[in-house]
Amino acid sequence: MDPSGTAAVRQARLSGRACRTILEGCLFLLLAIASTWPLARHGLDHLPLGTEPAATVPLFNVWTVWWNSERAAAAYRDYWDAPIFYPAHGAFAFSEPQPLTVVAAPIIWLTGNRILAYNALLLLALWMNGWIACRVLRTMHLHPLPAIAGGAFVSLLPLIHSWLGVLQLVPVFGILLSIRALQLVGRRPTIARGVRLGLSLALTYLLCSYYGLFLIAALVVPGLWLVAPHLKSRRLWLSLGAGAFVFLFCCLPVLLGQAHALTATSRTLDHSYLASLSARPTDYLKPVWPSPVLPTPGETGDNNPGYRLNCGYLQMALAAIGIWATLRSFRRRWAGLLVGTGAVALLLSFGPTLKIGEIRPYLLLVEGVPGFAQARNVFRFALLTNLMVALFAALGLQSLLIFGRWLRKHPPVRKACLIMATLLGLASAIEQLPPAQPLYQPPGSSTDSGWIEYLNTIPAVDEPVVCLPFAYKPDVASYERQALWMYWQTFHEHPLVNGYSGFFPLHFIDLKWPMAAFPTGDSVYRLHRLGVELVVVNRNSPQGAFVQSRYRDDQRLEHIFYDDSAAIDIYRLHPSAL
Repeated sequence: MDPSGTAAVRQARLSGRACRTILEGCLFLLLAIASTWPLARHGLDHLPLGTEPAATVPLFNVWTVWWNSERAAAAYRDYWDAPIFYPAHGAFAFSEPQPLTVVAAPIIWLTGNRILAYNALLLLALWMNGWIACRVLRTMHLHPLPAIAGGAFVSLLPLIHSWLGVLQLVPVFGILLSIRALQLVGRRPTIARGVRLGLSLALTYLLCSYYGLFLIAALVVPGLWLVAPHLKSRRLWLSLGAGAFVFLFCCLPVLLGQAHALTATSRTLDHSYLASLSARPTDYLKPVWPSPVLPTPGETGDNNPGYRLNCGYLQMALAAIGIWATLRSFRRRWAGLLVGTGAVALLLSFGPTLKIGEIRPYLLLVEGVPGFAQARNVFRFALLTNLMVALFAALGLQSLLIFGRWLRKHPPVRKACLIMATLLGLASAIEQLPPAQPLYQPPGSSTDSGWIEYLNTIPAVDEPVVCLPFAYKPDVASYERQALWMYWQTFHEHPLVNGYSGFFPLHFIDLKWPMAAFPTGDSVYRLHRLGVELVVVNRNSPQGAFVQSRYRDDQRLEHIFYDDSAAIDIYRLHPSAL
């Protein structure tokens, strides 16, 4: 054959693959926008809530995205000393740092719009979930139909959409890349493949520490089975060593910051508390949302106890077909890795309630692996199980197409298999279609520009601020106002005594009840001891009304600014009057 002709054919094939990849990318971008509608229409000033009861966590994550962009602009100086829980050090490590949200920093730098940056990250995560899932399945030589369907299963995964109000729980593409990288190491270990595994695990951990921790725990047993034929091979240990080095190189700063914060809080969770946040076997039968395709048994009301962890009965049926077919094919080692990961995650999602003989596997992790003693929501292991089901459902569709190809002598039957696979894929993807996304619009900075501009005239470095009302109830909804104070802080940048995070420093917990009685009791004295003089008060809150009624008779308080449009008053404490 003419060499030039061979090169032309190769070039045409590459161009065709590139076009397919781009088209698939466009498809999953449209799917991400459609599944979160009407977010795209209101993305400049609204936040998605998912199933969150309040806007606390979305607002907090907007603040997190802003802080990562701020520290990137400052070359990450004082990264862990976030300006909340004043005067605490290392406060940023009390929750998920999400350092990779820095990719949205240019949006904040160019537009100043924190909410736009947050929503862009959310849509990017959903887009990448579907696209990466499709590409991983394509590398397993799947037909385009089941590969695209598998990407849609992952992109529309009910658990992910129910957690849209928690940004760090949305991106799962790092998990998919990690599993694929481990499968390649098990097939033929090389240093390059070990580096790929380390990068994928680091990506997962830096996107969401929860997922990184849970994924590593779920991969240990099936991973050992996968690499068992190479245990005596020097290449395997070089490959795994390279992966471990790359993972630690990328994640060590975060790991050290989190370890320091956990030591400072000295907080471990009670086993009974962990059990209450663990899944139960019946939870996997409860759909996240009612199905438009099949009737779903059981209650669907909010009064039904437990968690809703079912990814769809059609997907589960297709996954069963996929497991059966794949374990009988040349992909059996890949199937074994997926089955093992999903099964281990399923068992670990039961937390301390699972007992095998005299052993409780989850408690072994709590006692032996750093981080598990502080991981609250054990039921989130279910995400890994649901993800494996989605991948196997795509493999189930592939088996239907293979069955059709066997019947080459009967074209109508072959076409019927293709139509059946298409319809099953579509029905499985929409079995638990996400409802219209509930949105929340935080009061904009322009509404509150008067008091924010006033604070901007005072050097932020020397003037910490306490904002009232001050949270004292332990539920997430009561912290919505604290998260709003944090959102507004992104505009005035004064250190806050207030704050919200996964863990709370002890001095903040001790301050809750005294601040509930401000300015009576010893609240003013405690603020004086912390070096806090500026008090920002929401006049429309019960506590704000109480402060208004008392400040004229209290020589310790001076009313220095008011903003009627925002119903905000600012006071200064006078230590000399204490």
